[in-house]
Amino acid sequence: MTDFEHIRFKLDDGARESLCNAVAAARRATKSAHAANGLWVAWKALETADPDGSFVLTSRELYWVGKASRPEYWRDEMTMTYVMADIQRQFNEWSMGGSK
Repeated sequence: MTDFEHIRFKLDDGARESLCNAVAAARRATKSAHAANGLWVAWKALETADPDGSFVLTSRELYWVGKASRPEYWRDEMTMTYVMADIQRQFNEWSMGGSK
């Protein structure tokens, strides 16, 4: 995946909101300006979802979303596991030839 490729993800509103909150929490917790900037860009991509709830991430944004997959950034570990597994599933489908 190059920096120019985009992947469209679809999460239900509750899952997307939980992911947004986790990315925001990771941004607040970081001490690195570089990480804070990357997490902010990823948060904005999640925040600007289409009316159907889908959103587009570049590889760089997906990297920063992955950095927010630590239990301390989520309301509970079960939600984190569910949402991140769904993101992983959709990425795997994309990488195997789905809507590139």
